[in-house]
Amino acid sequence: MTLTRVVLVAVLALSACTADARRPAGPTPAPVPASPSVDYYRKWVNGPNPTGDPAVFPINVWMQDPSGVENGEKLGRAFPAIGVDFGIGLWEDEWWYLRQEGLHETDWRVYVDGTRVDAVLADTAHARNYVGYLIADEPDMTKVYGDVFHPDMQPSAIVGAADAVRAKDPSRPTYLNFSPWMGTPTGEVGYGHIEESYEEDMRTYCSAADIASADYYGWTHPDRNHTVGAYSYGQVIDTMRKWCGPDKPLYGFVETGHPHDRGETIDPDQLESAVWNTVLHGATGINYFAHSFHTDGTGEYSSILTRPAITARVAAVNARLKSLAPVLNAPNLPGVTASSDNGIPVSVLYKDLGMHKQVGDARWVLAQTDGTKDHPRSRAARVTLTVPMSSGTATVVDEDRTVPIVDGRIVDDFGPYQVHVYRF
Repeated sequence: MTLTRVVLVAVLALSACTADARRPAGPTPAPVPASPSVDYYRKWVNGPNPTGDPAVFPINVWMQDPSGVENGEKLGRAFPAIGVDFGIGLWEDEWWYLRQEGLHETDWRVYVDGTRVDAVLADTAHARNYVGYLIADEPDMTKVYGDVFHPDMQPSAIVGAADAVRAKDPSRPTYLNFSPWMGTPTGEVGYGHIEESYEEDMRTYCSAADIASADYYGWTHPDRNHTVGAYSYGQVIDTMRKWCGPDKPLYGFVETGHPHDRGETIDPDQLESAVWNTVLHGATGINYFAHSFHTDGTGEYSSILTRPAITARVAAVNARLKSLAPVLNAPNLPGVTASSDNGIPVSVLYKDLGMHKQVGDARWVLAQTDGTKDHPRSRAARVTLTVPMSSGTATVVDEDRTVPIVDGRIVDDFGPYQVHVYRF
């Protein structure tokens, strides 16, 4: 198991109905993140998961051309090969037809520009390749950009655009990506023209999205006065839940290269820590941002494929997420706590499938040490987890070891932003 870099200990447990009901005294349980059901997807017969399959954990990449080529392979084939199921944003311009041809040839699946509804509906032979519509990118930031007012980016206008798409094609979801104006705890600072209030504008914006994300590049942000560290990715999910509600799928947005013209380049450990931090805060999918930009004005657009160490790590993280999809897609419940020996904050998620299904391997706990503004790169810690079993042994999945359960507790050592997965 690779070390991640996140200051969060989040716990997901699947507990059988025969589990010991006793709970040892411990810290006050943390708030339980919302956990939208995969049944949410059933309403779209042409969407990304029309059967509501709990084994599906959506993994996406932002704005990639299926007909493009990296390492001798068309992107529409290269991305699925490393576990990236969907592309978000088959964009509208004069070269649309080439991207569409690449999509057909590679049989990849994408969210297309919201202006292309008629083209999608007409292309019945390739209906499965179009899973939804990207309505806008960062409308909360571009609504007033460079002192220029953009009426088509205002909250009411975005809702109108989304509703028009939904009316034409109710078989596919709408997708919106937002900026730090929506996705960070201080997003109100610097927010532009207000229609109702900051809070109401954020809720209105999110109502236009059937699925949403927000981009904040916490490891690579060029301004070191901003939040830096994996824990900031989870904060984005927490913040968006306030505006988007408990039922909406929210995808973690994680960079794979150098997303600014200044700042740093993310490394594999940082990337993995950011992915898990979003998941353990309740993200229901991942969206990778593969574009890199540089001070000389040059850039590349598929850094997820051009950086071998990143490619290998993304493939490994994706495979692990998919193997745990039934666990990750289970409802979050209260009842499990976690604490560290050095004050590093611990967040807890608890999941119980065994209450309803008498199947093997019913109990699982996933845990990750988190970071803070004072310790953005996290710290090693000894972590105590309370679990719904008074005694026994837990297998540490993928680590070829076990740990004892004593008096309803698992005690284990974590590196900075490390994730452990326990099964018992």
